[in-house]
Amino acid sequence: MIDWERVSELRGDVGEEAFAEVRAIFIDEAEKLLSQFEAGGSGRWEEDFHFLKSSALNMGFEEVARLCQDAEVRARYGEAGPSDAAAVAASFRASMTEFEQGLNR
Repeated sequence: MIDWERVSELRGDVGEEAFAEVRAIFIDEAEKLLSQFEAGGSGRWEEDFHFLKSSALNMGFEEVARLCQDAEVRARYGEAGPSDAAAVAASFRASMTEFEQGLNR
């Protein structure tokens, strides 16, 4: 679920203080988007999945990024929607649990 090498690389590149800020921004933005998904989406599925995919890749959330990539492609053809959003949300929440536990080791 989590690419720990990417997490370590990001932490090393930006430092602990900036990493904490990047982490907080990522979580806040992802939660806002997931709330939008749960409310039926913004109607811009492709853009929303693309945004979350990019952010997830940056933070090492591999599974979330993969699900977003798949949904982004389907959205391009009008085939993505709430079921994709639900899968992404579930993966994000599971990944957050792993992420927080891993950071505290």
